[in-house]
Amino acid sequence: MDVVYYSYQVDAILYMYLGVTAVASFMIGLLVWRLFKRRDVAFWTTLVLSFIGLSLSLVWFQQASLAVFMGTLPWLINLVFSLVLYLLFCGIVYFIFRPRKVEATK
Repeated sequence: MDVVYYSYQVDAILYMYLGVTAVASFMIGLLVWRLFKRRDVAFWTTLVLSFIGLSLSLVWFQQASLAVFMGTLPWLINLVFSLVLYLLFCGIVYFIFRPRKVEATK
């Protein structure tokens, strides 16, 4: 009788880590924006912190997926989907922290 290991818990934990990373880095970016009044510093702070969190999450995911004997295709799909989510997050952060043009009043 074969033992089947389910990797659904590992997948869910990965996406929870990514969500916590996104929320925490965005909140720190908003704090930096509020303190320094510079959107570019807040944008880069958010991107650097979220990239560090993404990297740590993916390293954890690699070790955890080895422990539950996850197949190559589910591992690759989760990896690609995580990177797509990260790019979507970068786009959202850019539109939030992009510089605004102030119109001159007459």
